[in-house]
Amino acid sequence: HARASSSRPSVPLPPLPLTCSRRRCMAKSRARGASGGGWLSGWGSIKCLALAALLLYVLCFLLQPLEPPPPVLSVVDAAPPPRPAGQAAEKGRAVVAATDDEALEVPDTSGETGAKTVEDGDEREQHLSRAAPTPPPPAPRSALRPPAVVAARAGDSKVGTGGGKKLLVVLAAGLAQLEGSLVVINSAAKHARDPSRLQFRLVTTAADKDALLARLRERLPPGLDLGAVAFEPWLPRVLQLLGGKSSGRAELFSALNFAAFYLHEIFPESQRVLYLDTDVVVLGDLPQELASVDLHGQPAGVAEDCSQRLGKYVDMDRLKKKNISHEIPLELLAKKKTCVVNRGVVLIDTARWAALNITGAIEALVRAHLSKRAGPLWRSGVSQPPFLLAIAGRYTDLGAEYNVRGLGRSDIAPEEITHYKDKQLWRPYFDRFLKKCEFNCCAGCKGWAMTPFVSPLAHRAKILHYNGRLKPDKAGRRSPEPVSPPAKNLDAKQRAAREQVPLCSCGDQCLQECAAIWWEHLPAAP
Repeated sequence: HARASSSRPSVPLPPLPLTCSRRRCMAKSRARGASGGGWLSGWGSIKCLALAALLLYVLCFLLQPLEPPPPVLSVVDAAPPPRPAGQAAEKGRAVVAATDDEALEVPDTSGETGAKTVEDGDEREQHLSRAAPTPPPPAPRSALRPPAVVAARAGDSKVGTGGGKKLLVVLAAGLAQLEGSLVVINSAAKHARDPSRLQFRLVTTAADKDALLARLRERLPPGLDLGAVAFEPWLPRVLQLLGGKSSGRAELFSALNFAAFYLHEIFPESQRVLYLDTDVVVLGDLPQELASVDLHGQPAGVAEDCSQRLGKYVDMDRLKKKNISHEIPLELLAKKKTCVVNRGVVLIDTARWAALNITGAIEALVRAHLSKRAGPLWRSGVSQPPFLLAIAGRYTDLGAEYNVRGLGRSDIAPEEITHYKDKQLWRPYFDRFLKKCEFNCCAGCKGWAMTPFVSPLAHRAKILHYNGRLKPDKAGRRSPEPVSPPAKNLDAKQRAAREQVPLCSCGDQCLQECAAIWWEHLPAAP
């Protein structure tokens, strides 16, 4: 009202005629003013002014011209501008970038539901996208990472020439395992659709490192990614784990036999490492099948084998009696009837392995096993039993075909055959080759175990494992042709000899010498 009246010229108003009524009103007003209760005095004056100010503020606000609301930005538009070169990233920003990049490495399982959600969101905000300015192109993801993270994950981000993610394959070997290493690397490269996706690293001694690499390169196909790492920095810890009498095989007490448990420290830049023993033959496409396989948050992927149980190797009653679980840095989930796995083929998630302290648990178990107070805790084996105890309940089963083991054994236990029959993997044809063990039996197996060892899964294998005493290189080059069931009238020398020849399935009605497959993959000497 004040703004409206100020725009017009002031015009004096004529005095109002004083009527009787008006005279009485003015008299009453003068009386109230004299007594301090007038309309424009005391609290009445304050109330009047406050009310006038409030009405003036509301009126001014309503008379202002309306302005358009600010434009609504999409998520991309709202992102902060790229940092100038050399400017340090904020701490929170670096963590978020690294976490986002980790999530990209997980296979996309959103499926149709996730795609539909994105489409719905685009449709709802389509009118906003037209009004918003075109955002600048996003910075490369490596620029969003701290430099230390880029360096740590550089090995994981590499891809082969065909575009697939690479797989780091690690062997623990010295010059004594040259031929075994040749077979592993050559067979893996031969069966990979894109060999450039394979990275081979050997954990060895400083004395053998250069010579081992040179001899491997002489006989392997050119262009393979080969390297070696000396194991000496880890020897002080490993030497404390060597000892005991749980095996008569001296090679199992080598420090390199424990190297598989330290790969998260030897190769911290790699998120995933595939460890292979030097007595395996690879028949599958490793990078295609294992580089991105989901481990479901577990520290390792292994081949579960329920034809044997943990109680066969570990004295679980003594383990409980000596209260060993309180000395281990993680809860032991193993039971007597727990299925076994074999540490000759282990796909390791290095971050999860380190977070759960699997290596610390293995070291504590071996120290307890070697101590006079608690040990011995297992009946046979050196590095295998503590691995079984630590990893039980903490692995993803890759499938039996990824570790078809026992191909260096002379006999097979009856319960193993029963297991294969229950799984419908054993064929009646294989029974024609079996006899009771007489000459080359394991301790306590004479007259009970069957011989020779027969692998019913070999023709379906992705990885063959020649664990046992009968290494294929000791047998000499063998023929790959199928063998026939033995005659019934063999003499003692012939029966003893055939117990030393493990057989592998080459079909439902076919067996061949396992050693022949190994020899097929050994590169010729220069």
